[in-house]
Amino acid sequence: MLKRIGTAGMDGYIAAMRAIMHGAMALYLARYLNVPPARIPGEDNDQLDDLPVDEKAIRAALLEAFDRQRQVDLAARLVVRYLTLGHPPELLIATLVFAVLREDAGFHAYQMLEAGVRQFFAWGNIDEGQHVLVAVARYLAAHSPTERGTLQTADIAQRLMRGGELH
Repeated sequence: MLKRIGTAGMDGYIAAMRAIMHGAMALYLARYLNVPPARIPGEDNDQLDDLPVDEKAIRAALLEAFDRQRQVDLAARLVVRYLTLGHPPELLIATLVFAVLREDAGFHAYQMLEAGVRQFFAWGNIDEGQHVLVAVARYLAAHSPTERGTLQTADIAQRLMRGGELH
């Protein structure tokens, strides 16, 4: 592309390269990262009354949602329901942590969870902080369930330590 531009001298190449990079990044951001924002459940007359009220029941339903594929919207609705009812966010966060730890989660899932929890506590239990936990739940639901091979590996290791046989 620099040859086609035909700039002369080092200063011309630097300016041309800068323009090329700006154009490439603008295209990348517009093309691949330009997705419409996800709506927060409970807004615009979206009723959450079909969901449980009890905090334990909501957390159990959230774990069940993570056990099935394509439950992103349900996970978000359950998190919003939990938080709008005023249940303690620490127990919800503990449930999200448990959901990640029982999966064969990769580095990015742990990173997303940690960053989301830190952001939640930085914002506090206000709309913005709650939106962060909704985003975390959506991300985790989109990547759940996994094969959960780590738990199987741990079970085999425990059996071997107890003197069991390897098959």
